[in-house]
Amino acid sequence: MRVALVTAGTRGDVQPMVALGVELERRGHDVIVGVPPNLTDFPGRAGLTALPIGADSREFLESPDGRAMLAAGTLRTFLDALGKIAHETFPAMTADTLRVCAGADLIVTGVLREDCAVCIGEASGVPVVALHTSPHRPTRAYPNYLVTTRGLPGPLNRATATLFERTPWRRMRSDINDFRSQLGLAPTRRPTPARIASAGLLELQAYSRLLVPRLDDYGPRRPLVGFLSLDAGTRRRLGEAGVDDDLDAWLTAGDPPVYFGFGSMPVEDPAAALGMITKVSRSLGVRALVGAGWGELGAGARQGEQVRIAGALDHTAVLPRCQAAVHHGGAGTTAATLAAGLPTLICSVFADQPFWGTRLDQLGVGGHCRFAALDLGTLESGLGRLLNPKVRQRARRLGGALATEDGAVVRSADLIERAA
Repeated sequence: MRVALVTAGTRGDVQPMVALGVELERRGHDVIVGVPPNLTDFPGRAGLTALPIGADSREFLESPDGRAMLAAGTLRTFLDALGKIAHETFPAMTADTLRVCAGADLIVTGVLREDCAVCIGEASGVPVVALHTSPHRPTRAYPNYLVTTRGLPGPLNRATATLFERTPWRRMRSDINDFRSQLGLAPTRRPTPARIASAGLLELQAYSRLLVPRLDDYGPRRPLVGFLSLDAGTRRRLGEAGVDDDLDAWLTAGDPPVYFGFGSMPVEDPAAALGMITKVSRSLGVRALVGAGWGELGAGARQGEQVRIAGALDHTAVLPRCQAAVHHGGAGTTAATLAAGLPTLICSVFADQPFWGTRLDQLGVGGHCRFAALDLGTLESGLGRLLNPKVRQRARRLGGALATEDGAVVRSADLIERAA
């Protein structure tokens, strides 16, 4: 088959698609990946053909609108910011997506590209598979995390997700129906998730039932396959495999460090954030390994015995040599730290990050705070909780259980081939 994989967002959104694309190409399929223009080199280095779709995600997150969205962390600000950029870039984004999907026998779409991908699939008669890295659809088990992370009675949990599905649809309906007209389709009043459900399309849930249990109402059309991780060969092609000699020597020279990383989230004051990490590490008597990320934490800072700054890291090689983790709570980073058996403090910014932080807190394997509320006191108390022997023991047990779920990429590819 010719398979088009389309997604938007940051590296955390793109990486599961890359892992899936590599497996599909290994099976002999022709794969093309559509990603934000600032991330086309990532699937390219992994050996996949990549084309740009839509706006530069890093540029958006670092723009005034993006920073306001991250700072507010509210549903309205989130929808306003995404709605504005989606409307402004919609004609270019749809043209890009059409180019990526041209001649495809199957389309796999991330959440932020579903509106466009489902229309293209409908017009061309091509099957579409959705890939979700957190629970987006209505369920009695959990509320929609963009509305609240506070547990509600089952019917209210479902209602929050239904509310969220309708709200962005009202903002984007006119643009989507203009695109449908361009494709020769009749206009529709039904939100995209409702049309996906009525068409019986497969919606892969790329996360673990160990972290998100009780999703019995999702049924066979929404299978939980587990977290999609890069294999060792792909990490080698990316230049992110193993541990370099300098870092290896630093890891060996002292106690296992605490890993700090905020991934693709811009950090307003990198020097202040690094200073806070350094002070808390000294106060608690732990070493700190800091992943620079898009926030460029530690850029130009001196390396020392207490704190070490690193660029891209092989999580599978480095995290098992740490004792705890503090990060923004992206699904991929959460999966990596938990798979390594690390108690984890999530300092969430937006999107699904508060959901993962709440789940870790409820499971007793970590904690959660808003990044906007992070200061010396909250970081020290949160990290201190991670170092509690009981929390560390629960995290190790969960890591061992997650190791038994290996094979999520293979399971996903099997299901996609059946869907075709």
